[in-house]
Amino acid sequence: MARGAVAKAEVLKKIQNSFEGAFLYNDGKELRIPMMEDGEQVQIKVALTCAKDNVEPGQDNAIPGADINKKIEFENTSVEKKVVKPTEEEVKNVNDLLQALGL
Repeated sequence: MARGAVAKAEVLKKIQNSFEGAFLYNDGKELRIPMMEDGEQVQIKVALTCAKDNVEPGQDNAIPGADINKKIEFENTSVEKKVVKPTEEEVKNVNDLLQALGL
């Protein structure tokens, strides 16, 4: 028997019992869940796969074999705020545009 086959069957059964009308298809390899969407019946297809390697929660971007306990430190630097005022030519161009648009 394939790795995780018993666990997959148990999970599929729990999901199937959660949705009225859900049924196993393709020799039990997928679960079909009938739903109504915009007045039309659709089927959500669920197929499970047993993971090759187990991971811990929070390791969603971990690289296999990498040390995930590295601490990264950041230096706090301030950003200078500078107010930029438009030139007279830019103000004139915007006013001309607004007048041309009738605004």
